[in-house]
Amino acid sequence: MKKLFATLILTMIILTAIGYSYAYSNSGIHINSNCDIEFTTVTTTDNEIEKDVANVHAQITPDGNTIQTYISNAYPCYQAHITYTIQNTGNKPTHFTNTTITNPNPEALEITTTNHTCTWLQPGETTEGTTTVHILQPAKQNEQYTFQIKIGVKCQTEYPRTIGFWKHQFASYLCKSGKPQIDADTLENYLDQISTSPIYEFNGSRKNKFQQALNILEMPRRPTMEDKLKAQLLALWLNYVAGWTGGYKYKGYTAEQIIQGSETALHNHQPNNIYEYWKNMCDGFNNLGGW
Repeated sequence: MKKLFATLILTMIILTAIGYSYAYSNSGIHINSNCDIEFTTVTTTDNEIEKDVANVHAQITPDGNTIQTYISNAYPCYQAHITYTIQNTGNKPTHFTNTTITNPNPEALEITTTNHTCTWLQPGETTEGTTTVHILQPAKQNEQYTFQIKIGVKCQTEYPRTIGFWKHQFASYLCKSGKPQIDADTLENYLDQISTSPIYEFNGSRKNKFQQALNILEMPRRPTMEDKLKAQLLALWLNYVAGWTGGYKYKGYTAEQIIQGSETALHNHQPNNIYEYWKNMCDGFNNLGGW
């Protein structure tokens, strides 16, 4: 997964008691073809109540990748607030990895901003943030001050696989046609991890473990709803331990939540309609990647 950088440029802040000034910077966010994320709205406010001396303006560049903000006639104790919305406009989950502030003059400016680190955005989802520029007492008149904020973003390039994908992996190692995409050591390690679940236990030789998994995924000839739930749940477990579920949700549920709900239903021997609900949830999640 490639890192992207959304750059919120708050440029050339002019501190002066009188007069007007402005400046411009063309830095910005760089988006590659694997991930689409952009600023969609921006608003500004400040802490002036009785007087109206300083001004703050902000605009989004046409490509949606940069916010340019100008502050003029600012003075000590003035605070400008820039509130923005970021939207995932692509078809893959995005993950904010870090937020960095470059402030060459910390004695004159205090910069605070929303830290989006560890936030996930599903396709179409948005998140809001606010940057505050506080002018400090040592700031000089007629001086230009600049700073830059970068928001690091990663795209989830892996995706959940269907139950058919996982059937193929185990079948390929049991003398059936086809070539597996996951090596046998890794596949066995997945089953060993899943054996911590109260629902599954894979034991014996590697061949025995693979056959046990395949039997669950293929289901009996006349499967019950319990069989169907266990099959889809195993596929979801495999996606989870493979690390292919991070950042994805199905109907608002994460993989961990669906696994927990499914195991609770099975452990408590709940009725078929509950089994069917969780079977459909597992199936829907496993099909998010379409393969």
